[in-house]
This record gives sequence, C-alpha cells and structure tokens, in this order.
Amino acid sequence: MQVQERSSSALAQLSARSALSRRQVIAGGAALGTMLGLGAKPALAKTTMTWMGWQGYETPILSGSFVADNDIDFQPTFIASNEEIITKLQAGGIGKTDLITMYFGYLPLMAEGELLEPIDPGKIEQISKLIPQFLAQDAIKHDGQLMGVPWNWGSLPLMYDPAVVTTPPESWLDILKPEHKGKVAMVDDPLGNLLIWGTVVTGKPMGTILTKEEMVKVIDQLIEIKKNHARAFFPSYGDMSDAFARNEVTVSAIGWEAVAVWTQAKGKTIKYTIPKEGTGMFMDCLCIPKDAPHLDLSYKMINHVISAEPQKQFATEQSAGITNLDTVPMLPKELAESYNYGDIDGFMKKARLQPVPPTESDGSVATYDDFLSEYQRLSKA
Repeated sequence: MQVQERSSSALAQLSARSALSRRQVIAGGAALGTMLGLGAKPALAKTTMTWMGWQGYETPILSGSFVADNDIDFQPTFIASNEEIITKLQAGGIGKTDLITMYFGYLPLMAEGELLEPIDPGKIEQISKLIPQFLAQDAIKHDGQLMGVPWNWGSLPLMYDPAVVTTPPESWLDILKPEHKGKVAMVDDPLGNLLIWGTVVTGKPMGTILTKEEMVKVIDQLIEIKKNHARAFFPSYGDMSDAFARNEVTVSAIGWEAVAVWTQAKGKTIKYTIPKEGTGMFMDCLCIPKDAPHLDLSYKMINHVISAEPQKQFATEQSAGITNLDTVPMLPKELAESYNYGDIDGFMKKARLQPVPPTESDGSVATYDDFLSEYQRLSKA
C-alpha cells in the first residue's frame, strides 16, 4: 500500500492564494504529439491523461479496467499540499491538466481565479447517489454552477496509543498533561491545525473564521505545544505514523483516520477519538481544470471514481470516507460504523466542514494572508 501524505511543508506554495486574488493565471497550451511511420499505417496512440492529487488518491482511477478500456496513458502528479495544485496550474498547467482532487474549501478561490471548468451535473451519472449534505455545500458552487464533485471525506481526530493511554482523551487539551510531555505528535498541516485549534482556543464552531487577535492566540497555543510538549513537528502524516509505530509518541495534536491503517501495517495498533471540542473535517472534490484537453474523458474518469467498486476499494485501502451511498453496504462493518453513514448530520456536528479564511476582511475577520503570516511564526518557532 502506498503511503499517502497529507501535509503542507512548503510554505512558499501557500502564497499562491495571494496570486489567485489578483487572478494572475498563466494559461498553458496543450502539448500535441505526432507519430511518424515508415511506409506503414501508424498505430493509434493512447490518450495521455494528466491528474494531480495526493499519493494514494489514484487508486480508484486505476481500479478495474477503466484505463485500458479507454486507451489511456495515465500520468499522475503527486502533491505535498493542496496549494501545490494551485501553483502548478498557475505556472502553465492550464490547458494541460485533465483532472485534479482538491479540498472543497479552496474551490471558491480557484473559481475566482478562473482555474476551474464548471461541472455539468447532467454528465455526472452517479450524482443522485452522492451524500446530499456534501452536495449542498455552498463552497462547491460558484455563480450557481457546480465546481467540484465530492468523492471522499474524513476527519482530523485525536490519535492515541491505547497501550499507554488506556482511556480515550476527553479534550484536546489533555495532550498537555505532564505524562505526554515530549511525546505529542504534531504535523505541518497549516489548515488542518487551524480547523482544530481555532475551535479549541476560541470556542468558536468555525475555527477558520476568527479575528486577528484570535488568530494570534491560536498560533501562540500551537507554538506552546511545539516548544514544550511535542516530540517533533512532523512534515507529514506518514512521518507521524512512523513515530507511533516506533513508540516515540503517545498522543497527537492533529490526526487522520488513515494514520491508524498505516500504523497497523507496521505492527502497531493506535486508536482515535473526537474530543468534546469537536474537530475539523475535510471533503475532497474531483475538479476539472480550466481548458482541460480531454473534457469527455475527464467526465468519464469522474464517473468511474465515484462508482461503487472504485469507492469500495479506496475506502478499504485508505480507511477513508466515501460519498456514493450505494457503496456503504459493501464496506466492512467497522469502517462503515466509524464514519457513521447512518447519521451524517450527527457526525458533522462533531467533525465540521469549515471554509478557508476569507480573501478580504470586513474589518473584523482575519484573512487568509493573515493566517499565512501567523503560521510562519509557528513554522519558525
């Protein structure tokens, strides 16, 4: 199993948000290939399909015979952060990229920056089977048009070692107890940390919508954890999984369900819980970049990824939440129960979908650029 790493170690790429606000999009032309033959009829070339996303997210694309049936030469580009996709599209990827996967909160920014093609719901055969609470999110629409198709989701729970921590922590602040000093796992995930600790520090349900003063307090708290409680500020969730497997950490300041799967594969059992303050939740969408060179195949690929069998394969391999409700009865019992498909509304009260901080302030709310500036303090601490 390939280890998927959801991290944002390159802060320089985060500045892509500022470029989006100025709509500085560099349009790239699609590359055209030619075939030469010596007196013989040339063979038909495969269609090269380019995709960007997290490592491991290509699994449902490659499942079954979809790639072979459609004569596709599949060319993935793996990312270290969502912001990297924005950077690559701006730097010549427009007109050359067929499909991307993106955290839903970035879709309004990308639509504003003219980086995405609107999605025609009539071409999404499975759309009526998708979890309606996800399709109802305002952030995946722009000017009344659908900009992304929800296909997987999860939360950011508190991970803990049950061999040491015999009772699930009730609060995120429990990781500050003396017995965990030097054994707390942190991950360099800017937005993820804000989704959790924005709420823990301020008590607000939306930890991303804060005043500048509140944003400073959140980063101050994270710096306190990093300096005085953390084992390390790991560059990725994969590194955190390794630390749990080596018994170097006992609890985490951020988490992801897939970490438990990876750690189990290393022979170590860890568990996770959602503390009383709740946590952040992510939902990734399949999006078609502006001027995608093979639009019909992009739609075919979306329909394949959200169909039942590919969704089942992805869910079981990555311990992930999926969006096609027809798939749920096909899942292992423990996996279906951990995502509480029978009560999505209840789950979303504990793990909340949250927007990216706004691009412009009304005078009281911290902007995305304010957040990036504050997060640099944490990175340098």
